[in-house]
Amino acid sequence: MPPDGPCIPPPAKATLTLAQARLDALRCNRDIISARRGEEASQADIEIASQRPNPVLSLGVANINPHLGVGSGNLRSKTVDSTLRVDQVIETANKGNLRVDAARKASAAVGEQTQAVVAQQIGAVDQAWYEAVVSQTRVEVLTETVGLYGRTQQANETRLKSGDVSRADVTKLQLETLRAQNDLRAAQADHVSDKAALAAAIGVPGTLLDNRLVPDWPTVDAPVPPIDPEVLQRRPDVTAAEARLAAASAARDLARAGRVPDVTVGAQAEHYPVSEANTTGSGNSYGVFVSIPLYVRHSYGGEARRAEVDYYAALDDRNRILLSAQNDIERLRSQLDAARGSLQQMRESVLPAAESVANSAEFAYSKGASGVLDLLDARRALRQTRLDAVEAQGNYAKALSAYLTALQTTNSDINKLPQVRTDAPRP
Repeated sequence: MPPDGPCIPPPAKATLTLAQARLDALRCNRDIISARRGEEASQADIEIASQRPNPVLSLGVANINPHLGVGSGNLRSKTVDSTLRVDQVIETANKGNLRVDAARKASAAVGEQTQAVVAQQIGAVDQAWYEAVVSQTRVEVLTETVGLYGRTQQANETRLKSGDVSRADVTKLQLETLRAQNDLRAAQADHVSDKAALAAAIGVPGTLLDNRLVPDWPTVDAPVPPIDPEVLQRRPDVTAAEARLAAASAARDLARAGRVPDVTVGAQAEHYPVSEANTTGSGNSYGVFVSIPLYVRHSYGGEARRAEVDYYAALDDRNRILLSAQNDIERLRSQLDAARGSLQQMRESVLPAAESVANSAEFAYSKGASGVLDLLDARRALRQTRLDAVEAQGNYAKALSAYLTALQTTNSDINKLPQVRTDAPRP
């Protein structure tokens, strides 16, 4: 259980790490809080199920004769028939223990489902985190690009005065600067939106607008565990489905036991004094009773049938979730391998080539060996390549996180998602 505390955003200007975002989500995520409330309620259901029927106390007065009166003397001497009776339902067919067993198994299923919700929501926080980090890095790349255009524009104004460049070339560069600025504004708007989505996933108010995210990029050679059938069986959603199946089986046993009638036993003490006005009184008398409901109109067959259907529905749901989990893991592993290959190619081949071309174009333009169009083409290619590299880094990080989330077995495995380092080179 995470430490208690208010669900507030980090202080303004403070940095936020992925680990801190996960911890905050464990405490503040609304779906996780709701799941834990359900788990607490299921614990109360166990206490309710363990309660046995209470005895029923009955007090009554009969044989009051309005013509003869009730006689004189104290209350006990009155010529009325007073009765004290206690009835107790005795559950048959082991219903009490079956009810407790069903409640415990249902509570276990809710507990497993809570773990599944935690895994799902922490995975959602990871996805939102990397979306926000990607848009933050995109803003940084475009900010550098706009700065580069600004510096080139100042240099060209000087060269224009000396006649080294034409007005047309300066205008072309100005237009490209305006395009870059427009791209920057769009990227900033996307980043604000991504931060708001991250705050919503964590469960804190606000949009995290004043907080910088520490880009904890996973390394390309991060270890990736293989697909293990035993791990698949311990996934939270799979274990939750197994627990629901066990709870449905227990509920079915309880419903079958309901077809055996319960017995009610009672004991009675009666006081009917003899007096001048009542010579037929019986004095003190006692009696015992046994009552059994007659299953004439029905014998709870509908409840038993419904429980049978619920059991097979839980069995089908378990099989569906198990198959879906296996397909999901295989699909996520395929996506991870593809994302890793794309990132490696981007870092090792595409990005270095674009930087080399851009550097050559910058040098040639500074020496007057090429025109402004060649420079702009090289810069556009480099800018787009750097943005593609950011996207490739984000896709890999999200794919790795999704795959490791899918392999989770317990809540304690959250800290293993994914092992990252903060000094990873920026694309």
